[in-house]
Amino acid sequence: MSGLAALAAACAPQGPRRFFAPSGPPVGVQLYSVAKELAADLDGTLAALSAIGYRTVELAGYAGKTPQELRVSLDRAGLRCASAHVPAKSFRPAPRTLDDDPGLLAEEAHILGFDTVIMPLYITPPRLPLKLEPGQDVKKMANGIVAQMTADDWRWVADYMNRKGAALKAFGLRFGFHNHSNEFGRVGDRVILDLLIAETDPALVSFQLDCGWAAAAGVDPADYIRRHNGRISALHLKDVAATNTPNVLLDMDPADIGRGIIEWPKLLAAARTAGIDRFFVEQEAPYTRPALDSLRDNFAYLAAVAV
Repeated sequence: MSGLAALAAACAPQGPRRFFAPSGPPVGVQLYSVAKELAADLDGTLAALSAIGYRTVELAGYAGKTPQELRVSLDRAGLRCASAHVPAKSFRPAPRTLDDDPGLLAEEAHILGFDTVIMPLYITPPRLPLKLEPGQDVKKMANGIVAQMTADDWRWVADYMNRKGAALKAFGLRFGFHNHSNEFGRVGDRVILDLLIAETDPALVSFQLDCGWAAAAGVDPADYIRRHNGRISALHLKDVAATNTPNVLLDMDPADIGRGIIEWPKLLAAARTAGIDRFFVEQEAPYTRPALDSLRDNFAYLAAVAV
């Protein structure tokens, strides 16, 4: 090929290419998806995820193990821990919370290998304590609390996030916030998640957009990424069935990825433009078949998406 021909070929418009190709970002998995399976067979479940093709994981707790024990199992499976969900406070047992000594969390992050801490649920202000009453489910509790929160309450949440982001940054850890559908509701004339983005310091707080919960609320996640370019650093990948009625009350009809309403080439193109490089598949309950079967099909679909 002549020099001019080579130059012309190099400058020719490039067609769609697989987003998660070997040279692209890895497809990760949020281990919440297989919590029951991990409890029954940690090493077997991690090996199954690795065999599917997942290379990174995000933690939701330590699967009942010490950080050292869990790291051994992850290494054995060839999986790298990239981030961890750590609650601000917990109404259920959690190995660590954001109100613990950040130095201890940093030590565990070093052992496990993660560099990013994600707050998986908003913290409630002191006047509205997080308390699960006997017989009350989590969804009812959360919806009841959000209904009582004012714009000032959400600003208090944003200030908490700034403070925790600063504390973790001092130990070399990044900090982010993960949404559900609640945060697409309104407080006054503002979308709650928009308020949190506006009131947090970009140098201290980023956002992990849960695409399924956005879609469940009637929000196009690709459009949301574009509107908040630079503030979203990671995505939870899940799909929502066409039967889902848009709502901000934590109701979702989940679907396997590619079988729901999300336009995945459009979404991943927006992610590429925004420079997002962390992606975690999460299969949401209720499960209609074994979670590992869904995670296998989710991976296969994503591996073939061209953008």
